[in-house]
Amino acid sequence: MADGCYNHIYSILVENEQDTLGIIAYSLYKRQKIEFIKAFKAKYEREPKDEDLAPFHDVSNSPSQLESYRNQASQLVQGFLDASISAQAIELEQYYSDKASSEIRNAKPGFWLGVAQSLVGSVLFVFLLGFLVFFTWSLNQGPKQVIEQVFDIRIIDSIAAGGAEERPSSP
Repeated sequence: MADGCYNHIYSILVENEQDTLGIIAYSLYKRQKIEFIKAFKAKYEREPKDEDLAPFHDVSNSPSQLESYRNQASQLVQGFLDASISAQAIELEQYYSDKASSEIRNAKPGFWLGVAQSLVGSVLFVFLLGFLVFFTWSLNQGPKQVIEQVFDIRIIDSIAAGGAEERPSSP
């Protein structure tokens, strides 16, 4: 502005150098100012003078317009964050989905290994079942009868055998 009156909207919108929201709000103000200047040039076919920009400055510096700049900046930042987080979530989901599929494929045994495992399990089951049947049968029979029946032998009691030898023989 030629008369030394400067618009201090930057210091109003931007609180400090780390105020990203304020910087974005200021850029929205500048975009609106450029649009105003372009519309002025199209209408009057000349560059605007400082007094031509006064109505724009009056409107753009109003408390409601300043709040509007901040709200628009907030919406832009929120949209950017939502898009970034969404993209990151999709990327992470794809990464972990691929990783999980790969690990499942590596952990899953091959067909013939599964067949061998099933065969070994079946044989062990039959042996354990046979042992259980033999054990319950032997409890009902007693150890002497089991040994005699399993090994096809006859166990002779030493007391009974010894008594038979001591008997006198009849002439």
